[in-house]
Amino acid sequence: MGAANVGGGTSTVGGDVTSNGAMMVGGAVTALNGPIVSGSITSTGDSTIGAYATVGGDMLSGGAATTDANANVLGNLWSGGAATVGANSTVSGNLTSTSGPITISASGNVGGIQTTGGAMPTLSGVRTSVSSESTQVTNAQTLLSGLGSGTALAAVPYSMTLAPGVYSAASLSMAAGNTFTLDGQGQEDPFWVFNIKDILAPGDNTVVSLINAGDSASVFWNVSDGYASIGDNSTFIGTIFADNYISVGASTTVSGLGSSCGGIFSATSYVSTGDGASIGGIGCSGVNVTSVTSAVPEPQMFGLMLTGLGVLGFVTRRRAQAKRA
Repeated sequence: MGAANVGGGTSTVGGDVTSNGAMMVGGAVTALNGPIVSGSITSTGDSTIGAYATVGGDMLSGGAATTDANANVLGNLWSGGAATVGANSTVSGNLTSTSGPITISASGNVGGIQTTGGAMPTLSGVRTSVSSESTQVTNAQTLLSGLGSGTALAAVPYSMTLAPGVYSAASLSMAAGNTFTLDGQGQEDPFWVFNIKDILAPGDNTVVSLINAGDSASVFWNVSDGYASIGDNSTFIGTIFADNYISVGASTTVSGLGSSCGGIFSATSYVSTGDGASIGGIGCSGVNVTSVTSAVPEPQMFGLMLTGLGVLGFVTRRRAQAKRA
């Protein structure tokens, strides 16, 4: 069973986080730098919200649910086990435990009704929902891979400028401290597709930037058989798909283009972000997988819409062991 981990410190997720396993949102030492998940969090296992962390929506936990000291849930909280609200922690809405005690610290606060033995109507479909979203991500990866290899990249490239198009590598370990510039050459809707078979591993302090492109530009990183691991203190743009896990280093930013959140999506495993990492942005929209056909430079819509996926992605049970995170 997979899990989702949002790092502590100033980590930010501009959307929902869904996990077919345990959920952990890290903590901070002061209210000035607490992690923020702007949407809701949903997990089929235990869930913990760290000190000074804020969840802008609801918190749905299939197992025990814990909000540490000074944490805030601005919506409702449902727990499939024991529910614990820490010191100076607030749940603005209702608190429901389906099968466990509710414990509220003397300085904790629940704004709505407290119910023991109540129903959790939306959680029962999480596994089905995650499975469906996993299929969407797999379908997206298949379509992206179907665009072919395009221009081959070195396994360890250094700073370079890339025109719109399709690029490929068996593995892509982008050298630390380098800048990769995507030059739209004045096009309104340029696209870049990076088809990587095994590993995407940009080093620390890697920067991927966009120039000379309109608001409809799109960037997709497609790791068809392996994983993606983004180094610390990096700036990354676009949407990352991986068959296996995705980890984002401390103080790293992964953002979309225009009003799109971008995001990180694992088809079969977990997603994890380090302390101070930022995924998407507040108020951005879900992922719209725009056409990436061989007709460069004017792609057309191929009809696969992933706007229902949360920005961080989601976690699923590995198929071998049995796409809006």
